[in-house]
Amino acid sequence: MAQQQAAQTAQSSGRKVKLINAVGYAFGDFYGGGFGQIATYLTLFWTTFAGLKVAQAGSIVGIATMLAAFSALVFGTLSDNLYRYKIGRKFGRRHLLILLGVPLLIVTILMFVPGMPVWAYFVVYALWIITNQLIMTPYSLLPNEMTTDFNGRTMLSTTRMLFSGISTAVVPLGMAALLSALGDKKSSSYTISMGAFIVLFAICVFIAYKSTWELTPEEAGFDVEEIEKEQKEPFNFGKWLKGVGDIFVGYFSTLRNKTFRKHILIYLLGQSFLDIFGQVWLFFVLYNLNKPVAFGSALLGMALIGEPLKPVFGWLFAKLGPRKLFSVNFAGAILGLLGLWGLWQTAAQNNTAWWNAALYVVMVWWLIFRAMTWFIPWNVFPFIPDVDMIVTGENRGGVYMGFQQFARKITAGLSAMAWGWFLGANGFVEDAFQAGKSQPTQAVNAIGTVLVWWIIAGLAIAWIISFTMKLDKKTDKIILDEIDRLKNGGLKKDVDPNTKKVVEELTGVKYEKCWPQTAE
Repeated sequence: MAQQQAAQTAQSSGRKVKLINAVGYAFGDFYGGGFGQIATYLTLFWTTFAGLKVAQAGSIVGIATMLAAFSALVFGTLSDNLYRYKIGRKFGRRHLLILLGVPLLIVTILMFVPGMPVWAYFVVYALWIITNQLIMTPYSLLPNEMTTDFNGRTMLSTTRMLFSGISTAVVPLGMAALLSALGDKKSSSYTISMGAFIVLFAICVFIAYKSTWELTPEEAGFDVEEIEKEQKEPFNFGKWLKGVGDIFVGYFSTLRNKTFRKHILIYLLGQSFLDIFGQVWLFFVLYNLNKPVAFGSALLGMALIGEPLKPVFGWLFAKLGPRKLFSVNFAGAILGLLGLWGLWQTAAQNNTAWWNAALYVVMVWWLIFRAMTWFIPWNVFPFIPDVDMIVTGENRGGVYMGFQQFARKITAGLSAMAWGWFLGANGFVEDAFQAGKSQPTQAVNAIGTVLVWWIIAGLAIAWIISFTMKLDKKTDKIILDEIDRLKNGGLKKDVDPNTKKVVEELTGVKYEKCWPQTAE
């Protein structure tokens, strides 16, 4: 109950989100969006210049990602509870973790240094993934703490997605220019280029740290005097062990939330299959479309064309709601992938004007809907804790974010291992690019199958699940109004029938079992 009181305190504090705050916050997701772009070049670098087999590269990414998934659980809980310690009260429970991530990012440049043993690439890549969790888990919770206003949260989320999308365009465009200038068959070109972008990411994270705020310990419901008193007591291992158990129970209790179950499945399917696209794309360009790396990188940079549409996405999200917008999104994305399949089948014409014109059109189309696939779930997430609060009476945003990031890394790891093993099993030749050779037909077909048909299958399943999504602006307001009514002493027996129906549809829990108040 303390955290629900915290939300009320924060709302009455009078601090309003301004555009400059939204922009500063969004710089953090310039790194968040660019984070995924690194993998586009990493697997190519490892298999071409670091001597790794494609299955080894996929396994390093997959295993390190899944191991690092447990850090999401740790950071989610740590972020919620850092006010129990002096260092958290000094630097902030969210901001301390974000700040710690800045120097760690610099270390991860080692990913793009050739000549290291396999275990070293594994360790550095694991650090890269863990640092992402360290930064993005508390970062994604800041909108819930900065404001409870729907429009304020939407501005933060929309601006964030805009910068994330810009990053997905700037990184490949920058890499295309740098690789063209430095040479795409030299390892130093990738080391210099990727090193520069990682330093830029660290600067962006620091800007986000300086531009945002969070709830104070008092607003977050922490009694500092009581905490300090408890800390003077002797360490109780049994109590500590029970606390650890409660943490894991808390994480998996999120699956009780019906809306969250739907959201997490849609999110994981969309994001994990988009990971595969990013990791396999340059192989598809080189061996299926018979074009150079710099050209493939420049094609990804065309995502910038769709960035002015992000405010339109935000407007459509508020107007149509998630369910209808998901249908627009997945239908458009699948059409784009079918277009890439058609271009692959006609790649013998890749020097003709019509083929190249069609490639640019298809890529712009695909990249717009790819951006929407990222955009919608992250705009849905800020409203998930509202659905949970009507059941628990608490704001458990950190728990939900921790579990979501945990599940995200598990599926990302599995998907990376799957495509790496699949290409390896189909005769992929690692040194073909540097030697100027083509891949065997079986390997080329395997690349095309992964990039087109695997992704279509994943998005189609997510689309089917989205048909049942009930959460939107209208139903979220019903939930919030009911929370306010109960918070102010309203009785559960006096609930409006329509409100009761909405609560049960969104939570999957009988209304009588919602809210920590005995039925009267």
